[in-house]
Amino acid sequence: MANKTLVIGHRNPDMDSAAACVAVAELKRALGEKNVYPALPGLPGARAKYIFEKFKVPLPQMISDVYPRVRDIVSSEIPTVNAGSTLLNAIGELEKLRIPRLPVIGRDRKFKGMLCLYSLLGDMLQLNGESGGFTGRLVHSSIELVNEVLEGELLNAADSSVKQDFEVYVAAMNVESFKQHIPQEHPEKLAIIVGDRSDIHLLAINMQVRLMVITGKNPIDPLVLQAAKSRGISIITTKYDSATVVRRLKFSSPVELAVQNQVKHFRLDDRLNDIRSQVFEEFDDVFPVLNRQKQLAGTFRKSDLSGEHGLELILVDHNEFDQSIPGVDEAKVVEVIDHHRIGMPPTRYPIKITCDVVGSTSTLVTEMFITHNVKIPAPTAGILMGGIISDTLLLRSPTSCGRDKLALDYLEKITGVDPEELMNEIFQVGSLIAKSTPLEVVLADRKVFQHLDKYHFAISQVEEVGFEEFAKHETELLDILKEHQENQKLHLAGLLITDVVNGNSMLLATGQSVVLDQLPFRRISDNLFDLPGVMSRKKQVLPQVLATFDNIKR
Repeated sequence: MANKTLVIGHRNPDMDSAAACVAVAELKRALGEKNVYPALPGLPGARAKYIFEKFKVPLPQMISDVYPRVRDIVSSEIPTVNAGSTLLNAIGELEKLRIPRLPVIGRDRKFKGMLCLYSLLGDMLQLNGESGGFTGRLVHSSIELVNEVLEGELLNAADSSVKQDFEVYVAAMNVESFKQHIPQEHPEKLAIIVGDRSDIHLLAINMQVRLMVITGKNPIDPLVLQAAKSRGISIITTKYDSATVVRRLKFSSPVELAVQNQVKHFRLDDRLNDIRSQVFEEFDDVFPVLNRQKQLAGTFRKSDLSGEHGLELILVDHNEFDQSIPGVDEAKVVEVIDHHRIGMPPTRYPIKITCDVVGSTSTLVTEMFITHNVKIPAPTAGILMGGIISDTLLLRSPTSCGRDKLALDYLEKITGVDPEELMNEIFQVGSLIAKSTPLEVVLADRKVFQHLDKYHFAISQVEEVGFEEFAKHETELLDILKEHQENQKLHLAGLLITDVVNGNSMLLATGQSVVLDQLPFRRISDNLFDLPGVMSRKKQVLPQVLATFDNIKR
């Protein structure tokens, strides 16, 4: 999601929310903005799906959250070192890139570990040891790797790819002294470094050493070469002198011998806030990222955790973070387009807000197209009509105003669709209560609110043709409400059932008794209230509930 702007509606998106996010993204792109996409934080209802299908508009992608994750900062720009390559090449990469660590990978990008400059120096020096490191004579490598770091010519390649321990000796004394100096046992481990000394060449042949390195690009007697070949002795000639050969041999070991195996690594789906403390507690700066197959997906650095991470959000049809997609508080909100009360937290920087007292967010979006002189495509106009009709109940809701009608008239001219006929089509899709589970009904258009930093409550709304289906399922719906109220520790959980034909509603509610007792609605039973003439959750129910909490506090 890096470097994207998502236009996104509230959780449990309704028709107005879904239509607005698609239209806003289209408007932004028409105005030249790039990488702007609509998204839904949940499944839209059947009626919204019908409208999108009717006007042949694809539903936006669904995403479950916008938490910044490791995948948003991972980079593949830092090169890798292949297992089997020499330490010389690997250290050359470290020096060239001026970074302290590099990932080492095997076949199919399987992660082997990290090559760390600091631990590498400690491993190779081995100041307390006698055989390894820079101070010892033991080198683990192969004939091929030795030849590579010496930039030599391999005159006799006997099992050149086999990796083994070499005991390295430099022929810097006369032949008799040298013969006494080198071990007689296990000549197959010996690597002799020598110049143009035929006596040492013959000694090495007779001892049947594993490797002879001829320095200074000195010639070798053909008879010696033939004898070496018959006895399986490898010979490398190199341009370097003995001192340089000794130094380079130390870097001929395969890189995997020097890697850190137990290193802190992360997964692509790890949330940045979850790993932040772990990263900053580490001494290292470069961290590997693995996929589920334990392959290297890339790396990131400590500095990548600071600042914004590319994803920007435009919130439509809501502004309260409790109603928004999970992770909104960790993302960068750059704009809000809404027609509800303002309940969002303070922002860290200025943002653009379009919020007005109209019946539908789709009305505001239609006006934005007109203001910017951008033509609305007919399919987009169709879903915007559906948004206005559903949110204002075809201008019958008390939240609707003259601007909603003007917007609807404007869209009607583009689509050629009669609003009254479209209204009938929408509600003929069927009863949500009859076709859905009680849980789906409660979640279909549910909004969570917070008041005075103390009271938390949720009100869902379902629009029906009459109350017959509600009466059949009242008990199951109440059970779901009670479960939500208890699990989420809400002071109130309600379901507003609105009869769009007669313009009346009922409120099924559960919660603390002190709240239910003070609700200013006529009580039919312990958990059911009659709301004649009420059609709007936003304008007619929410203010009354907020006033109830104010009275309780006083």
